[in-house]
Amino acid sequence: MIVAIHAYSAADLVLDSYTSRFLFNLVSGATLNFIFISGFLFYLVFYEKFEFFKFVKGRIDRYLKPYLFLSILPIAISLLTMPMYWDNSIIIDFNKDTIGTWHFISTLKYLVSGAHITAYWYIPFIMLMVLLSPLFVAFVKLNITKQLIIFGIFLTVSMLIHRPFERVELFQAVHSVFYFTSIYLMGIICAIHRTKIYEVLHKKELYLLSIVLLIVIWQTNQGHLGLYKTEFFVYNGIDLVVIKMVFFCLFFMIWLHRFEHVKSYVISTIAAASFTIYFLHVYFLKGINIVKDYFNLSFENYPFIAYILLVMTIIFLSTITARLLYRLIPNYTRILIGYNKRAAKNPKSKWTRKLIFSRK
Repeated sequence: MIVAIHAYSAADLVLDSYTSRFLFNLVSGATLNFIFISGFLFYLVFYEKFEFFKFVKGRIDRYLKPYLFLSILPIAISLLTMPMYWDNSIIIDFNKDTIGTWHFISTLKYLVSGAHITAYWYIPFIMLMVLLSPLFVAFVKLNITKQLIIFGIFLTVSMLIHRPFERVELFQAVHSVFYFTSIYLMGIICAIHRTKIYEVLHKKELYLLSIVLLIVIWQTNQGHLGLYKTEFFVYNGIDLVVIKMVFFCLFFMIWLHRFEHVKSYVISTIAAASFTIYFLHVYFLKGINIVKDYFNLSFENYPFIAYILLVMTIIFLSTITARLLYRLIPNYTRILIGYNKRAAKNPKSKWTRKLIFSRK
């Protein structure tokens, strides 16, 4: 869904019909699925033997090192093509004698914000969440009433502050912590109480999906398109995307629970490459746009077909790139592109077995 939301422009998909706007609104906010899964797995995988420094080191290898490596090229291009993207004039004047200092300051701003390439804002944000992990450990130890109260408070905050307004917002990672924490906490709660949730919501997927569709219909009828974004201290209405994603996450949790016993090489392979797909899909999207511009290509006559094929192609190329690099440099793919093949080799990992046993 994250790939899909970024690929629509490359497919020349014009949002000029009710159907196209509806579908766009439906997939918007898919990052919140990512956040929910992160919270769910934080409890299931890390909580029991949580060690702060070990956890931080593992997340640095998993998130930060690939981020730094894959940011080198886009930051270098940004510094050359958009030297004035960041206004550093308060600190230093831009001239040939101070260009090195100017570029250094701009590079730091790109790394802190993730503004140099689409979707990379997520890494500065998630690293802040990693540093806050002791608070999430404390949250796990609370009783369900206190957990729900805290979740409700953060959900209200999410609805009011929206997502960061622009990529140029330097401290958007802090803004994102306030926006996304509610769904992260929801993931933790759902992991802790998953057995009860599976019981209560068993065979109620259609009700959950119906609520999602009703919210999307309301958004589309009101003329809203995509995400809700605003500056931190500016009120701009209620964010319906985060409400939609509460029910969407529950829908996926209950619906996919039916298939936890199924072994699938394809799904395991994609799961192992999930973060690599996140890291690389923007590169392939950029390459597709360059090729389109160079050869003056257009998908205007068949945008929906092109859209579906592009999404599938990007996922395939990202996954196959991960596999090929693993064959060439198996000891470095995790820190270079965030790829860890072990999950594909062993789909019945410890946390997966815990899920299945809890179901029984």
